[in-house]
Amino acid sequence: MAYQDYLKAQKSAEKQYRQAISRGEYPYLPVLEDLLRGGGEAGRIPMGQLEIPISLIAGTASAERTTAFASNFMPLLAHSTEFANKWSELYDSVKDKGVRDPITVFEYMHRFYVVEGNKRVSVSKFNGAVHIDASVTRILPKPSEETEYKIYAEFLEFYRVTGIYEILMSQEGSYKRLLNAIKADEGTEKAPLWSEDLRKDVKFLYFSFEAYYTEKNLQRRPFTTGDAFLHFLEIYGFDPMRSLSSSEIHRHMDRVFVEFRVLADENPTLRILDPTDVSKKVALTKKLPLSNSVLKIAFLYPKDPQNSSWAYNHEIGRRYIADAFGSAIETKAYIASNDEAEETISNAIADGNKVIFTTSPAYHAVSMRMAVAHPETIIMNCSVNTAYKQLRTYYLRIYEAKFITGIIAGSMTENERVGYIADYPILGTPASINAFALGVKLVNPRAKVYLDWSTLTDHDPCEYFREKHIDLISDRDINAPLSDDNGFGLYGLYDGISFRIAAPVWNWGSLYADMVHSILIGAWKNDGNQNETQALNYFWGMSSGAIDVACSDRLPSGTRKLVKMVQEKITKGEFNPFTGVIRAQDGTYIAENDVVLDPNQILQADWLLDNVIGRIPQASELEEQYRDFVLQHGLTPPTLTV
Repeated sequence: MAYQDYLKAQKSAEKQYRQAISRGEYPYLPVLEDLLRGGGEAGRIPMGQLEIPISLIAGTASAERTTAFASNFMPLLAHSTEFANKWSELYDSVKDKGVRDPITVFEYMHRFYVVEGNKRVSVSKFNGAVHIDASVTRILPKPSEETEYKIYAEFLEFYRVTGIYEILMSQEGSYKRLLNAIKADEGTEKAPLWSEDLRKDVKFLYFSFEAYYTEKNLQRRPFTTGDAFLHFLEIYGFDPMRSLSSSEIHRHMDRVFVEFRVLADENPTLRILDPTDVSKKVALTKKLPLSNSVLKIAFLYPKDPQNSSWAYNHEIGRRYIADAFGSAIETKAYIASNDEAEETISNAIADGNKVIFTTSPAYHAVSMRMAVAHPETIIMNCSVNTAYKQLRTYYLRIYEAKFITGIIAGSMTENERVGYIADYPILGTPASINAFALGVKLVNPRAKVYLDWSTLTDHDPCEYFREKHIDLISDRDINAPLSDDNGFGLYGLYDGISFRIAAPVWNWGSLYADMVHSILIGAWKNDGNQNETQALNYFWGMSSGAIDVACSDRLPSGTRKLVKMVQEKITKGEFNPFTGVIRAQDGTYIAENDVVLDPNQILQADWLLDNVIGRIPQASELEEQYRDFVLQHGLTPPTLTV
């Protein structure tokens, strides 16, 4: 019987060998010695005896036995050799008693390389084993700026907390996001380390997910099963999935398979910069008017618009469309914290709302969960960092207005110092800072932008600016009606008295009107049908009338002319603020002459322009109430120290 099984294993090896040769790849087991040649080792750590996943055993430690196996660990040597006889004897022993002795391996860059026990690995893989006991020594790589190293450095911290090897990620920041998605059990002695119960629950959930994901043949390199698993948890949440059976987990996966395909796309998010002809075109099955019924639309705010400038901006937009569409629509505002959002959205749906705008990035995850649970309802979330097909998002290109106010600040500063107060260090915030700094530099190359943050713990930006003798400041963009704080827009501060110079204008009503019109005429689905493997982000700017700049009458006439000219160029699509030579604080060139950054490059910036004095803080430096939000929506975290 072992003889026949050896022939089957050998046939599998020969097939793997031929495929590798046809692809121009090395057909045998990778050799760790070759990977480490040239001094790629920074130290060794004995890990003791562990149960390791066989899927992560990548090769052999030395070249001595590499040609005896194909790269899938199946045997290549003829069945008449001594090697084949020993393999067959081991096969019989393992079938009868299992693998009795642990193998010996090195772990390097999240893969295992066999020092002793190649045949045990081969037989175990042939038998379909998932794990094997091993004596493990970790070989630490030398630090580098390579993405592969940065991901591995994050894995080391993940492993320290969880003790789990199986989950592989392909993107920086993913392990940190996974730790954020699965909190350590409260009250355990080892917290924040994972308890054994939590570890078992996560492994069961992951293995159930992995088996079904593999069965559906959804693997897309370099996108890993771990990447898809993280996406799954960020949609549904870990706690609701923790106690489910495999079949229940699979049913939840069925609802979001399209999301895995989108995430694996080379360009998962399509940013629609203006209303498209497709979104304006009436579907063939629709006629105007849509029906005699009123379209009910809900707006979900994180805070009372009377006290929140962000919510107030959106409330103005709600009132705008209520006036614009009259009796064709009916709008209602709801206020809910992030913890209350799911129940509030459910109530809004029960109230008959067919369209729901969730107006904060904090609602992103819950919006996706509810969009999956209620496909009959159109739910849109106000954010930019999305890759979900079933949840469309929207935002405004505020950096265009920030560029204009930067031009004004650069032309009016008397001491070549301008202050800038930012709030959250999240995706998109550096884009606004850099756009403002580019505007300053355009008219005043010697001026510096002094950056500070309103969300830092025990810190007052105004005090910092006083110390630096800065009296021209860019602050948040609009004030709430009941707020007694006058610090917003671009203002001058002299002898304790402030006066407004200019302020960006967020015209959410323009975007909301376009979205509602598309829904009313039945053209809403057209954009989605035209882009089947991409998530859609509506990203309006000056060209659509969604962004403007309000200027004070005190602005010098020459500056007003310059502002008008630049604004017209941006509106017509003839000028992008992020054009030409752009250099970061560290001297790195982001763009050379005649290079124009696209919206994705602008939004994903985690750098600051070279005329900015200041830095991007970590979440741990912020006041406690802001930390979770920044961890969920923040920029790529720094490399962890190994």
